[in-house]
Amino acid sequence: MKNEIKSLFIILCGIVIVTLYSACGSDDDSHDNNNISIVGTWVNGTTTVVFGNDGSYNLTDISVPSVTQYRKGSYSYNAGQSLLTINVQAVAGQNGAYQQSYIVQTLTSTTLVLLYTDGDVEGYYTRK
Repeated sequence: MKNEIKSLFIILCGIVIVTLYSACGSDDDSHDNNNISIVGTWVNGTTTVVFGNDGSYNLTDISVPSVTQYRKGSYSYNAGQSLLTINVQAVAGQNGAYQQSYIVQTLTSTTLVLLYTDGDVEGYYTRK
């Protein structure tokens, strides 16, 4: 009887150790968008996006030779829902004001991956 109790105790200790070890997941912040700030300058090829501390949004795109596109406005970022909403003001030579929402798939200290809310990839950005 003592051997059976001892064996049961060892098995239960093993289960507790495995459970505790598996609960101590990785510290990789790529899925924890709550602790990383989106504020800063982000670059994707020829596109530069600046998210200001004051909620300002500025985009510069030089993908078309000799034509630079500018967009400015404001943004809000809900880290709990991983939702970024950009309000673009009317810019001379372009269509009127509009709003666009993105799902923030990845936000680390160096990487920002945005998806359109329908799931299409918008872009992979690196912090400048």
